Amino acid sequence: MAASWEIRGSVLIVTCDGEDAKESAEAIYEALADPGLPQGASVLLDVRLCTENPSSNEIRQRAAWLASLKSRGISSRCAMVVGPRVHQYGLARMAATHLDFEGMEMAIFKDLESAIEWLEAPASKGHANG
Repeated sequence: MAASWEIRGSVLIVTCDGEDAKESAEAIYEALADPGLPQGASVLLDVRLCTENPSSNEIRQRAAWLASLKSRGISSRCAMVVGPRVHQYGLARMAATHLDFEGMEMAIFKDLESAIEWLEAPASKGHANG
C-alpha cells in the first residue's frame, strides 16, 4: 500500500510511503467520497517516506490537480511534511510555488503536528515553514 488517509479534525492527512503518486491521488478521491470529511478540509501531504522524484512538469500538473479540488470543497491552504532528504524540501518548494500560481497556500514542515497546528490556525497567523 503506497498511500493511506485519515481525517483528523478539519485536516485530511494523506501519507505516501512508496513511489506512485497515483495512489496518493486515489487516496484523496476516496477521502472526498467519505461523508465524514468536513467541508473546507485542508490537505496535509506526508511524503517523508515517499521515494518518488517527480519532474518539474509532473509537480506543476499535480499542483493544478490539487487546486482543482477547491471546487469540491477542499481548503485553499495545504501543507506538506518532508523528511531529512534535501531534495524533498526542494521538490516541496517547487510544489508550493506552483500552488501559489493556482491560488493556494502551501507550507512545508518537518513534523506532522506542526503542520496540523498551522492548518487548524486562522489563515492570518502565518508560518515559518516548519
